[in-house]
Amino acid sequence: MISTPDAARSAHEGDLPTRTYGPPASVVIGSLVVGFVFVVVLEFLVIISFVGQRLWTDPALKEDFLFTLPLLLWVVVAVSVTVTVLRVITSWLQIHERGFELRSLFRRTRTVSWDEVGQVIAARDIDRGTAPEVLDAPETAYDGVYVMDRQGRRILAVSSRFFGHRAQEMTLQRAREAGVSIEHIDAITPAELMRQAPEAMSFVDRHPNLLLLLLLAFYVGHNVLTFAVWGL
Repeated sequence: MISTPDAARSAHEGDLPTRTYGPPASVVIGSLVVGFVFVVVLEFLVIISFVGQRLWTDPALKEDFLFTLPLLLWVVVAVSVTVTVLRVITSWLQIHERGFELRSLFRRTRTVSWDEVGQVIAARDIDRGTAPEVLDAPETAYDGVYVMDRQGRRILAVSSRFFGHRAQEMTLQRAREAGVSIEHIDAITPAELMRQAPEAMSFVDRHPNLLLLLLLAFYVGHNVLTFAVWGL
C-alpha cells in the first residue's frame, strides 16, 4: 500500500464542477446493453422455446410448477435487471457545502451532512489483479472515493465510472472545506483496503469473479432446465 497525506488544492472558481452529477452517456448506453444481454441474449433458449412452441396455450403452464418454473425464473430475471438498470441510469448525486444527497428510482433517498462523516478514503489505484473491468476509469480519476461514517461504515462510494472524476474532486473539496479527514492512497490491494476499512468495499467489489461464476452457473442451469422441461 502506498499512501500520501491530503494536501490543500487551489482551484479557480470558474474551473469548479457543477454540484449535481449523474451517469454519463457511456454508462447509460452500457447499462441498457448489459440489460438486453442478460434478459434476451443469455435467455434466448427460454424465449425461443416459449414463443416457438406457443406454450402460453399449454394448460400445464398454470397447473405444473416444474413446467412453469423456466418462465418464472425468466420473469424474475427480467424484473431484477430492469430495476437494476433503472437504478443506475436514473441516479444522481448532489454535493454541496452541507453534505450530499443520492437519489434514483427504486432507491431510498440518502441525505447525509458532513457532520455525520468520519473519514473519506480516496484510493487512486486498487489492484484487483485479473478481475475484469466493465468500464474503464479516466487516468486522472480515483478507483474509489469512499465516504465513511464515524463508526467506519460506508455511507457512499463515489465512482468515477458512474459519476465522473469531477464528482470525486467535488466530494474531496467539500469534505476538505468541512474539516473531514481525508486519506489519499496511491496504490492498494482489495485485501489491504479491507484490513484498513473493512466496510469500504461491497461484496461485489471484493469478489467480482465469484459474482461472474454465480451468474454463469445460474444461466447455464436455467437453460439446461428449460431444455429438459420444454425442449426446443
